[in-house]
Amino acid sequence: IMDSGLRLYGHPDLLAVAASINGDDFVPYNDAIFVKQPGLGGSVSWHQDGVTHWNSPEWNEGIHGFNFQVQLYDTSAMSCLWVAPGSHKAGKIDIEKLIEENGSEQLEGAVPLHAKAGDVTIVNRQMLHGSFANSSPDLRISLTFGFHRRQSVLGAKAALAMEDDNVTYDEQR
Repeated sequence: IMDSGLRLYGHPDLLAVAASINGDDFVPYNDAIFVKQPGLGGSVSWHQDGVTHWNSPEWNEGIHGFNFQVQLYDTSAMSCLWVAPGSHKAGKIDIEKLIEENGSEQLEGAVPLHAKAGDVTIVNRQMLHGSFANSSPDLRISLTFGFHRRQSVLGAKAALAMEDDNVTYDEQR
């Protein structure tokens, strides 16, 4: 929708990072704009992205790809994304059980991804991540987009397809 977003998605430096992570044969997958108004921006529960490969015999810590998140404004611990480092290696996590055992949604070992305007963070889509309600006086707007290894996409069935639940990603698609 935004020409500037397309230029950002295709920025040579970011594409070079994508190639260094996924190899030269990678594909883009999605983009989103997150807006969290000061004092109003809602929370996003702890979650792991990716729905297609958790039970794959070829599962590995990078099979669901990664996200870049570009911050348009400075963030703080009260407005930014939080991550649980290393959780992308654990497979599918029972998040409800983890929170219950922790006694709080403020998970032990989780860290905020503080960023300045213009900074880009990289998060493995399998990493446990989320954000709390924006209780700060700061606006948070971020552009999120990601990449998959091509081999992780070919032959996969679309898990969130709206038009046809039988969409399979092949060379033509």
